[in-house]
Amino acid sequence: MSLSQINTSQNNLDFEFDRYTILLVDDNPNNLELVVDYLEDYGLTILVSQDGESAFNRAKYAEPDLILLDVMMPGIDGYETCLLLKSDPKTKNIPVIFMTALSSPEDRIKGFEVGALDYVVKPIQQEEVLARIKIHLQLKSLHQELQEKNAILIKKNLLLKHQIQKQEATEMNLKKVKQRLQYALKERTDTDRALKKLNEELEGKIEQRTLELIQFNTKLQQEISQRKDAEFTIKKSLKEKEMLLKEIHHRVKNNLLVVSSLLEFQTDYIQDPDVISMFADSQNRIYSMALIHEQLYQSKDLAKLDFSEYLKSLVCNLFESYNISQELIRYHLQIEKIDLNIETAHPCGLLVNELISNALEHGFPGQRKGNIWITLRQDSDRKIVLKIEDDGIGFPEDLDFRETESLGMQLVCTLIEQLEGEIEMKRDRGTSFELIFSELHYTNRF
Repeated sequence: MSLSQINTSQNNLDFEFDRYTILLVDDNPNNLELVVDYLEDYGLTILVSQDGESAFNRAKYAEPDLILLDVMMPGIDGYETCLLLKSDPKTKNIPVIFMTALSSPEDRIKGFEVGALDYVVKPIQQEEVLARIKIHLQLKSLHQELQEKNAILIKKNLLLKHQIQKQEATEMNLKKVKQRLQYALKERTDTDRALKKLNEELEGKIEQRTLELIQFNTKLQQEISQRKDAEFTIKKSLKEKEMLLKEIHHRVKNNLLVVSSLLEFQTDYIQDPDVISMFADSQNRIYSMALIHEQLYQSKDLAKLDFSEYLKSLVCNLFESYNISQELIRYHLQIEKIDLNIETAHPCGLLVNELISNALEHGFPGQRKGNIWITLRQDSDRKIVLKIEDDGIGFPEDLDFRETESLGMQLVCTLIEQLEGEIEMKRDRGTSFELIFSELHYTNRF
């Protein structure tokens, strides 16, 4: 056993699998036996169903922590079963991982559209299944912890609001008492005798009121001290929340890199160059997403990241991934410092990954030398202009990049729609893509 396998096994033993219940849905007894025995060895509680209808009923009754769902089954298939699960309030939040021999992008996209979070490709690799289960159980646990802390914070805010209202009511009562006292003093100025008697009475009242005021001030000081303590607790809680969000970004980055490493490990068992190329493209896409979470983890502002620094790291990684020498193909960066939120940075990063990968794969066949230029700027209307051009052999004249069957070009068109932007291709001295879009804005998360 290798050192890496020993470390992975030790990490799995450190994880409390015996806290969780998994529902396994597969009509193949051999698959069930293979997976159940392996997962139970790690302490997981395994429930089994062999068709979609019984799986749905079992999930509603048992409410497992995660569901492993086969796609191809008699009766209702895995997609329909997942739709049923996501439409029911009792089961809609249970993570679903598909198990399937279908590997086309359309099948994967369909799975994500019906609500699945992940895929496991058949034939089943036991270690991969356990790793994916562990990842999603950890993410679910972190999400639950975050919700609990939010609930505590809301409760403390309500308590503080109640204390402030109580203090305001007390101040209003004191104001009314002072008004009545002034009125009483004015009424008792008719005669000296009455004034003397009134003064004696008033001295007693003043002494009493002074004592009450001292007591009230003492109580008020206590309330102010309590309020300061509450504010300190709230600030501490917000700091913890920020640290937790950073940790989530860090773990998401690590999990994405684990997936990338699994893809790289899988290529050792593949001989077909086209399939190996597809795996490499997938690794680059995963890295482009992981890099965003890494920059957010290192950033002081969790809402924004420096997209110019992100581009530098992404381009450098792509050239290393394709093993491109700077003596053969040189890249030139003309990029302004622009901060983007994660909703905009994700699709934009994937767009850059696809366009540069396409240029490296197809623009310079053989040992052809050339250049790639990446330009990033913001115009007077605050629109972002991103231009990627090369002096390679150029895009085929008879081919429309919007109609091609290439997965990369299809992703480019889909991502530009997601950014609500525009894209234009020119064939001047090679191939040039110019993207124009604005930063996407969504409701605040906090």
